[in-house]
Amino acid sequence: MRKDFGPNGREVEELIARLEGVNQLQALFLASLADDDPARRDARRAVVQAAERLGRRDQLRAAQDEVRRWVNHWFSGGPELSGYTRDITPAQAALDASPVVLDAIGAAVVRDQLSTAEYETLTDPWRQLWEPPGGPETTTGA
Repeated sequence: MRKDFGPNGREVEELIARLEGVNQLQALFLASLADDDPARRDARRAVVQAAERLGRRDQLRAAQDEVRRWVNHWFSGGPELSGYTRDITPAQAALDASPVVLDAIGAAVVRDQLSTAEYETLTDPWRQLWEPPGGPETTTGA
């Protein structure tokens, strides 16, 4: 059954698909960018307000549930050390990265209602993970 992420569903689905391929080092990188500055807090508020105003709370919650599922998978899928204990170090990286991922996925759900600055504030860490330094137009070679 396909989930309803609203009119920006394709972008949300693409983000979720990429999220599935995030490894521990990438999660640590995202976690390192999870600062909580005033601009990020304001942009997060804008996401929630837009979702409420547009009746997209269910779509926002469905997208956020995908992030929770991703984090939970890291905890349940960690290598077994002995008996019933598992190494949760990779899972901790995913948990620490989750604010950045939640920001990006929330921004995707209501992208059409955010200012460019709000959207970029919430998606910048995610873009830094996937884009080469200098932006997507950067090429290598002489």
